[in-house]
Amino acid sequence: MDDAAISTINHARPRLWVETLWLLDSLTTQQPLREIPLRRGLNLIVSPPGKGSAGHGVGKTAFCQLLRFVLDDPLWSDGSTLRDELLHSRELKEGAVAARVHVGGEVWTVLKPWLHQKHYRASRTADWRQLAANEVENEFSAYQAALRQHLVEILPVKKLPGSEQAIEWHQILAWCSRDQNARYQNYYQWRSDGVRFSLPAKSPAALMQIVLGLMHDAATLQELDGTAKTLEEHKTNLQDLREEPARLLKHVRRQLTRRLNVSATTPFRQDGLLELSNLIGLAKQRQDAYQQELRDIETERQELTAARQKWLETRTPLKSSMDLLTNEIQQLEALIAGDMQRVTELQNEASSLQQQLPTRCDAGNLLRKDCSYVINRIEQTQLDRSQRITGHQRSKQALENDMQPLRRRLQELKAEVAPMDSQLADIDLKSTDLSTRQAQSLSAAQLLDDALEDYEHYDGIATGKSSSIDIVSVERQLESAQRRHDQLQIQLDKERAALKGRHQVISSAMHAVAKALPSFHWGVLSDDDNSRSRPFQMGPMHSTTFKVLEILAGDIACLLDSSNAQSYHPGFLLHDSPREAEMSESMLWALLGHVTSGGNDSFQYIVTTSTEPVEAFSPHVRLRLSADSDGDFLLRHRVGVGQMPLT
Repeated sequence: MDDAAISTINHARPRLWVETLWLLDSLTTQQPLREIPLRRGLNLIVSPPGKGSAGHGVGKTAFCQLLRFVLDDPLWSDGSTLRDELLHSRELKEGAVAARVHVGGEVWTVLKPWLHQKHYRASRTADWRQLAANEVENEFSAYQAALRQHLVEILPVKKLPGSEQAIEWHQILAWCSRDQNARYQNYYQWRSDGVRFSLPAKSPAALMQIVLGLMHDAATLQELDGTAKTLEEHKTNLQDLREEPARLLKHVRRQLTRRLNVSATTPFRQDGLLELSNLIGLAKQRQDAYQQELRDIETERQELTAARQKWLETRTPLKSSMDLLTNEIQQLEALIAGDMQRVTELQNEASSLQQQLPTRCDAGNLLRKDCSYVINRIEQTQLDRSQRITGHQRSKQALENDMQPLRRRLQELKAEVAPMDSQLADIDLKSTDLSTRQAQSLSAAQLLDDALEDYEHYDGIATGKSSSIDIVSVERQLESAQRRHDQLQIQLDKERAALKGRHQVISSAMHAVAKALPSFHWGVLSDDDNSRSRPFQMGPMHSTTFKVLEILAGDIACLLDSSNAQSYHPGFLLHDSPREAEMSESMLWALLGHVTSGGNDSFQYIVTTSTEPVEAFSPHVRLRLSADSDGDFLLRHRVGVGQMPLT
């Protein structure tokens, strides 16, 4: 036997039960509105039909809510219809509820006014009057700690698998005191507003298994849940990767149809022997056209380069003569102006040309020292230099006369060069246009090549001819995760098998409940994944109330099993008006008869009902309520408006 099971041996049974409930109209009163004694075993709170009343609306549900309130259910503090009605009642707004509560063998007196949380009080030694008068030390925090210590901290698993949410007492209390209108959906719906589970789809079932001693270690289940999530992620990722080539093929089709300017219905490839238009064939034709266009552009570029070179060779000597004439004219102009510094600068041009002789000229690609027009220009400039040394002494008129033939000759040369410049400019313009066409053709050809390459790649993956590196990687990850998941499932099955005896004990308790009911022959606790919302089952199914009855019977089976050392159940159960779910009276008394048949006082079962008990159950009646007079209501007053009193 493991440590978790050993820790439950010799524990007080039940772990939780309420001995007395007091209802007060104020904290200063000396006499309660009601003192309701309760015992271990079965307790009935009844409101049989009376004069003009069916026994409803007298306070049975209010009794359940107030009882849950003193057991530290947070519903009250969060706000409820009952609390609002009491706070708006002139006679009861200052009231409170008090109780004598047994927790883990320790007795507590608890007092909770419904107005101020700061006045919640508890004591292990004082009575409710002393708590109301605030005459003793307040141990309310210790009372809350005792609930956690004896009802939560004893659990072998403290956090819910899957969510890692810490288990809290109010979650267990919700199961043991389910809402009246929360029993029609499934076994795990305990409060109509929920129980604050961060993973509500799985947490209630896990909590029940832990409390019943059917889960001693959540590590395997936790890891199994993690691998299940990983598997789903890998499957989704793999599905996306496998679908991606098809999506990308559609994108490639759109690219090709747009670039080839063809119909969107044109097939990718030729499927038969007939020569039909297809994207791949058209794309290859377009590729050949681009390559031919690029070859034509290159041929035309070479022709333009040759023509340009020819025009440069013709133009260069003329341009050189123009430069020489321009130099001479500028020297004469500088002499006329008396700017000898400028004259010297212009005459130094010959020296500059002398230094450029080792370089090549544009026309003919010859060394400058081998160009006759360059040598002639240098000699002429040097000759003119000696003549110009004394030329500045000549008259301005003579200098002007010398410039006239030079200017005429310069104009003649410019006129001769102008058509050549036009031809060269036209060649440069055509070269620029060729560069633009070449860039466009190269870009279009590259885009078409990329689209075809993408098609071959994605088509290979989509048809299974080739594999994507990403797909292979995810497939391997998926296989690894699946192997680990299978290993964990086997391990979990082994752990559950080790608890098979415990499961059988609870299942036997459910079977005994079912056998005690009219027309039912069997009952079972099922851990089948197909019955997640229906862990307790009875058969054969035979009435419209079957579902609710099955849920109530499951609760009772857990309650009766709470006396076993392996159970962590509080041994406390509260059912609000179970027969009002269209259960027959015979079924109700058979169900309660099974609870009392063993004479067991190791649990406390509290039931409210509007059905008059048969004589055999009279000793279990703890409180009678009625709508015959105000004094017969739970709080001795009608609370609420019109037909909306306490239920």
